[in-house]
Amino acid sequence: MKICAIICEYNPFHMGHLKHMQLAKEKSGADAILCIQTGNFSQRGEPTIVNKYVRAKMALENGADIVVQMPTPYACSSAEIFALAGVKIANSFSNVTHLAFGCECDNEKILNKLADFFINEPKEFSQSVKEFLKNGDSLVSAKEKALREYLKNNKTEFKNAEIDLALKAIICPNNILAIEYLKAIKQTKSNIKPVFISRTYNNFSSTELFGDETSATAIRALLYKKGKAKAVKKFLPKSSYDCIKEEMNVFGLPDLEIFNNLCMFSLKTSTTKDLKQIFDVNEGLENRIYEVCHNTKDLTDFLINVKTKRYTFSRIKRIVLNRLLNINKSIINEIYKMDKLPFIKVLGFKSENSELLKNCECNTNLIIRVNNVDKDKSKLYKEIANIEDNANQVYYLLLRKNKAIPNYTPDLLTKTIKI
Repeated sequence: MKICAIICEYNPFHMGHLKHMQLAKEKSGADAILCIQTGNFSQRGEPTIVNKYVRAKMALENGADIVVQMPTPYACSSAEIFALAGVKIANSFSNVTHLAFGCECDNEKILNKLADFFINEPKEFSQSVKEFLKNGDSLVSAKEKALREYLKNNKTEFKNAEIDLALKAIICPNNILAIEYLKAIKQTKSNIKPVFISRTYNNFSSTELFGDETSATAIRALLYKKGKAKAVKKFLPKSSYDCIKEEMNVFGLPDLEIFNNLCMFSLKTSTTKDLKQIFDVNEGLENRIYEVCHNTKDLTDFLINVKTKRYTFSRIKRIVLNRLLNINKSIINEIYKMDKLPFIKVLGFKSENSELLKNCECNTNLIIRVNNVDKDKSKLYKEIANIEDNANQVYYLLLRKNKAIPNYTPDLLTKTIKI
């Protein structure tokens, strides 16, 4: 059995995702689709529009065969960490033969060259990036300027005709992630083949409505604005719409005001030493965060006052979420050290294809939602699982429409299956 992996958020699953999944299966020639999905919080450092099990159900009803979870510490981190964790999970399944991802650039050669370049960054380029960062540029802007400067002064494997393409490629969000996927595949010496899917539909961060090409960002904004699932019906596959409608009727959308208050509480009760332990907090940023959080009451005001060209809203929001969930930089840095994750949590699989789990030959532990505590766990296993349970508990605090908590099994209360 050949399996094509897709690393995703599906927040929520929309028409563009459906098209991507169909093309992934078609281009890879795979027998099944494995989705490696984020949990209850997104890479932007925000609660997802519906919980991870509902989003997994959307994927399964629209072409996926099995959905597993990327642990929250890695799902809510930088593009490099996000991609590396996703690829290492895909590598755990010996019959995952392909990884499909979207990109704005349809020149596969350029993306591969960029991946090779960033794996072995010349010292001159790295130093130039640091200088631009010191001047206040964001990481994306610093890399683009540094690469432009480097290519002007040095002969490299990039031909003159490729330079403009390379410079344009590294500032597009999907290309940035695509390059990180390629880096991770190369660095882990994976046999997985990349499947490039040109992203012709709207930018994923756009808030404009474009029919079938409407982004997840725009769909979420419209859901919060209108407060009714019907408002986004035409932008979603029927099964996704039905899932969101049911979830909103019973639990409502995550209350962002409550989330903001929880975040501010966690910041205000932190010391600079606590803040310094968060991934991506360096060069004295902990002092800026500490000062600003004690002079603001609202998370939005806090973000506006901390943000700079270098520290984007998304980056600061991830830092804040990491503090709320007590995720420190040591647990995130573990992703560089481990060949495989201590466990892979299954969020769902097609019931009519239960044999799929047996076909997914995995070199690590698969866990499923069964009430059975396995006591002998590694420290890393417990740390990641505890963070996941904290994330679940915080997420369900945000659902205020119904006093009941959605039925789920804590990640530590699982049955381990060795395939």
